[in-house]
Amino acid sequence: MRFNAACVVLAAAAPAVLAAPTNAIYDKAYDFSSDLEDFYSRVSDHIKDLANHISSTGCDLSKVSLPSAASSLPTPSGTLKYVAIGRGTQNYSCADSTADTKPTQLGALATLYDASCVAANYDDLLNAVSKIVLNYDIPSSSSGTPFPPANLDMLGHHYFGDSTTPIFNLDTTAERQFGIAISKKNATMDAPTGSVAGQGNSGNGAVPWLYLNTIAGTVGNYTHVYRVNTAGGAAPNTCQGQSAQFQVQYSAQYFFYAD
Repeated sequence: MRFNAACVVLAAAAPAVLAAPTNAIYDKAYDFSSDLEDFYSRVSDHIKDLANHISSTGCDLSKVSLPSAASSLPTPSGTLKYVAIGRGTQNYSCADSTADTKPTQLGALATLYDASCVAANYDDLLNAVSKIVLNYDIPSSSSGTPFPPANLDMLGHHYFGDSTTPIFNLDTTAERQFGIAISKKNATMDAPTGSVAGQGNSGNGAVPWLYLNTIAGTVGNYTHVYRVNTAGGAAPNTCQGQSAQFQVQYSAQYFFYAD
C-alpha cells in the first residue's frame, strides 16, 4: 500500500515536467536555483520507467542506506523504519550583539515529511528534493497539506525538550501514532564540501551531520536517528548585529532506525 505514495509523488509532479509551473510557489523555487529543473528532469525519467515498478515490493527500505559521505559516523544497526525530510529553523541566542560574542545553539524546530517511499524507489529524487525544499516557505505545523515539490505527507514534528535533547514526535493524529524518539547526540561530522549553504545557496553553511541515540522516555522501539544531507541552518560566526534570539532556515534528511 505504501508504494502508492511514491506513485502519487510522480503523478503529482508529472504536469510540471511538461511545462514550467506557473503558480507562485513554483515560480519562487525557480528563482532560487537550477535544482528544481533537475528535480523535474529526474521525475520525467522515473515516470517513463514507472510501469516496471508497479509489481515491485514498493516502499521496502531494506536496501536503503545512508549517504556514502556519512561513513565517518557510527554504522547503523537494526531496521530502517522511516526516512524523513525536515524543514524548519535552527535556533540561536546571543548574550549581546558584538563581534566578541558567539551565538549559542538553543535547538531546532521543524516539520518532518515522510520520504520513505521516495527513498526506497528513487534515491536520486530524494536527494534532489532535499536541496530544493529549503527554498520553500515553512508550512504551518498543523497543516495536513502535502509539502511541495514532491507532495510529501507530514510524518511528525521535531523540537527540543532542552538545549541538548532533540525530540522527534511522530504521533501526529489519533490515526497516525508512530511513536516519539527522544535522543541525545552521540557523534557528529561537518557537512561535506559543496553542501547547500542556505536559501538560494547563500548563507553561513550547512549544519553538521549527526548520529543520535534514543534515551529513556522514547515511545516505540527507536534506537537511533541520523541527520544527513543538511542544507543551511548554520549560525554566523559572531553575534554582531544579531538579535538576542534568532533563527536560521534549514532542511535535512532524517533516518530513523529501530530494533
